[in-house]
Amino acid sequence: MACPVTVTTKNLSGKLRLNKSLSDNIDETLKLQGVSYIKRTAIANFTLTLEPTQFTDDDGVEHIDVKQTLSGGFKAPADSLLLNGEESSKNDDLFGHLIAKSWRAKVDDLEIDFLKEGWSEDTLEDGLIAGVVKSDTAKSGKDWVINVVWGFAVIDGVRRFARRFKFTTKDRSEPIYVKLYYDYRGYLPSSYFLVLTELSISGLHAIDRSILARCV
Repeated sequence: MACPVTVTTKNLSGKLRLNKSLSDNIDETLKLQGVSYIKRTAIANFTLTLEPTQFTDDDGVEHIDVKQTLSGGFKAPADSLLLNGEESSKNDDLFGHLIAKSWRAKVDDLEIDFLKEGWSEDTLEDGLIAGVVKSDTAKSGKDWVINVVWGFAVIDGVRRFARRFKFTTKDRSEPIYVKLYYDYRGYLPSSYFLVLTELSISGLHAIDRSILARCV
């Protein structure tokens, strides 16, 4: 199912399920990040679903909170992005001690060509969600870096949420480039009213306002 045009990098919401047939395999990057064989096997056998919610705080800083679930109802570590370009540290359940930062970026501001390619027109206009995630080597003993961007791409005529990243580590001479594409699986209940309201404001006044009232 295609992502609706109301879901953008400025209004990231809904259920997004990883499409394994369209996406690159990430087992090698997980292995180089120190993820055990048992956990890598579990990740390979289950399908990841993202449930992002996005908001701007009183200081004008964008936040994206992402609930992650594996097929079968198993919970994966949640993610929380603060798009202020400032580094923060965390101890991740899967990857250990990390240092990460996120920000909104225009494609022309990116330095890695692979991260610039294949984005939809609305993503080019609104900007990508960009980030750098790296191991906290002093605490973890690992040494790797991921340059990542989030946005939307049209694949085989279907608009999809997409993530691209470049993975580098001193344990490998060449970087690994990965593309991940997601199927849209519907609105989150909390976002349904907001989407209908946006459609109405955009001029689709045929929406029955009694339906809107029942969604509050």
